[in-house]
Amino acid sequence: MAHSTLKRSQPTPVLPPAALRLLREIAQRDTGAGVAFLSAPYGRWQLDGTTYKVNDRTFHPLDAADFIDIGNGRTDRVKVTAAGRAYLATLDEEGSA
Repeated sequence: MAHSTLKRSQPTPVLPPAALRLLREIAQRDTGAGVAFLSAPYGRWQLDGTTYKVNDRTFHPLDAADFIDIGNGRTDRVKVTAAGRAYLATLDEEGSA
């Protein structure tokens, strides 16, 4: 699966706060092998080894923007893409300006 990278000429998309937090949580822990999420009650997923739980729909905007690779969406580990890392870097640059 090919992923696009964020270009400087593109406006920075605005993510809902929950999706931005999810992207940061994944990016912080993903060292290349992805991170595991375990199924939790009420349509939620728990980040393995933590108490952090997130609604299933929170993944949707990240997947649609190609900021994460969810694999098969059930058992595969979730990986942050180059576009996701570039997005976070852009936000960090904008925040420090």
